[in-house]
Amino acid sequence: MRKFISGIGMTLGALALMAEAPAGYYAELEGKSGDELKAAVKKTAMPESFVSIGYGDGNTSFKTWQAFELTDVRMIQGEEAWWDMYSNKLVYVDNGHNSLNIEHSVANSWWGGQSGSEKAYQDLFHLNPSNSDANNAKSNNPIGVVGANPAYDNGMILVGAPAVGYGGGASKVFEPADEYKGDFARTYFYIMTAYDDIPWREDKGGEALYTISGGRIDLQPWAASMLLKWAEEDPVDTKEMNRNEEIFKCQKNRNPFIDYPVLADYIWGDKKGNAFTLSGTGATAVNRPADPVAEDVRLTDVNTYAASYWGERDLRFNVSEGELWISLDGGKYQRYGDRISLPNANSNGVRHTVKAYAQKDVEGKTLRSSIVTVTMTAKDPDVIDYSEALWTQVAAGDKIDGEGYYLIAASDNRHVMGCTFQSKGFMPDSGFPTFRDDSGDSEITVIPEGAAVVKFYEAGSGYTLEVLDIHGASKGYWNTTAARKMRLNASQGTSASVDIQGDGTVKIDFGSTPGWIQYNKTSPRFLNYSSNQGGVTLYKFKGFDGGSSAVGEVEVENGTPIVIDGRDIIVPEGGVIYDMGGRRVYGRGLHPGIYVVVKSNGEAVKVYIR
Repeated sequence: MRKFISGIGMTLGALALMAEAPAGYYAELEGKSGDELKAAVKKTAMPESFVSIGYGDGNTSFKTWQAFELTDVRMIQGEEAWWDMYSNKLVYVDNGHNSLNIEHSVANSWWGGQSGSEKAYQDLFHLNPSNSDANNAKSNNPIGVVGANPAYDNGMILVGAPAVGYGGGASKVFEPADEYKGDFARTYFYIMTAYDDIPWREDKGGEALYTISGGRIDLQPWAASMLLKWAEEDPVDTKEMNRNEEIFKCQKNRNPFIDYPVLADYIWGDKKGNAFTLSGTGATAVNRPADPVAEDVRLTDVNTYAASYWGERDLRFNVSEGELWISLDGGKYQRYGDRISLPNANSNGVRHTVKAYAQKDVEGKTLRSSIVTVTMTAKDPDVIDYSEALWTQVAAGDKIDGEGYYLIAASDNRHVMGCTFQSKGFMPDSGFPTFRDDSGDSEITVIPEGAAVVKFYEAGSGYTLEVLDIHGASKGYWNTTAARKMRLNASQGTSASVDIQGDGTVKIDFGSTPGWIQYNKTSPRFLNYSSNQGGVTLYKFKGFDGGSSAVGEVEVENGTPIVIDGRDIIVPEGGVIYDMGGRRVYGRGLHPGIYVVVKSNGEAVKVYIR
């Protein structure tokens, strides 16, 4: 169960107290220039007191993930979440880190990884928690500016062919979000100085941005110019200062380019060759304006919201500082007050994407917040929608209900399986649901728009599994003959046994060869595997508005009521029942949704089965 932290949605960095380097820590830099200055920076960055902590996750020892709890955690709506600079995916700390990787911002393959330099491999200054898909897309491509038509764009990072003048001959480059470009620049300055003499290679992509001479590397002119520009445009902020401080507590060293940002200009920039002085050159935090907060919508990921509407609707933002700029459906950003009027919603399923940021002038620089994305979907109130309903976790002893609806969720992070089959043969991770307050992870009240609703049908001694979208439309039946291979068939599925385990996980098993449905933690997805991945959990649909099911009278015709009794509609003589597709249905054991009862006099009454 996730823990809740009191307080408002501020970052941990904003709550912590910034500190300064110990007295005399940078004394060796004073008055030096050129190669002598760079050598002094290297010595200062890697002092004899440096402590190389273990890489990975330690049950009994302090390793990378334990350090990340100090360096890369922020508050999202009152809860601790991992600070991922590579994606907007929301992963709460209490749900673990199985869908995240430890990413080397300076690719470790460029020097042979752990075998080339264990110290560099484990250095926290260029390690960050990262969404695994973003990490895979970034790969070992050099950092740079992406041109038109990126191959990968997750709303935070870009990967693709470099723009003219960037890339140093690389076919692809990785470009971070604007609000983190300075962070990455100062990381590169640090790594390229502190570890300039480890066995850097010239055949792994890094040679696009560095040169090797005399056993040492240095930045190519285009790369140095780009990183200096990024460092200037994205100055050191509170987050970066506090991360520097926490790493100092762990490793006993500091990043000089954070404490003294101007230092990079004396090594690669227009002050190169000049004598460096400590006086008046230390960093002060320059923070971007706070991110706008969309109102009356639900948070689905970091700075990512969704909501449905019908008819007219204004989307309003709470902007605590700066001016609000908004883009509708990919159009040009324009300056707004605090809201935008959305196109009238009168056709079910039509979506509009609103992007917004706050912008203000800070110490002579025009800085903007992170980009906030809101997806607004037109939803006809007469069309069934399972995205906002009550779902409860199944438990040992429960039986599969052939008439019931279910969700499949990862046991570790509770992300819900998506409904859109992927061409490589798996079901996607649709993201994190919303849980009922104080229920822990046992009751879901909102699921992502792309989530899959699942039905189980008896088939011999087992069940076949049908995948539907949030409106109850069938996407197909799970079909598989081998592990890590599946597809959705229109009318026939593979039979599986369904076993609810004592710990609440559920094993949906197709047999020894195809294996059972699991969650791949490394590449977040749902698929049948024959070897252990991550467990899954089932949540059963209980109804709308808390799941109540009551007997009630809807309409009276000549003194005879139309009666709702659970899933049954009892109509007076001569009345008929239709579903929303216009099909006549029998009024017993109906699925949740909207139905139309046509009375004997021709009048129609809508009835809602919950």
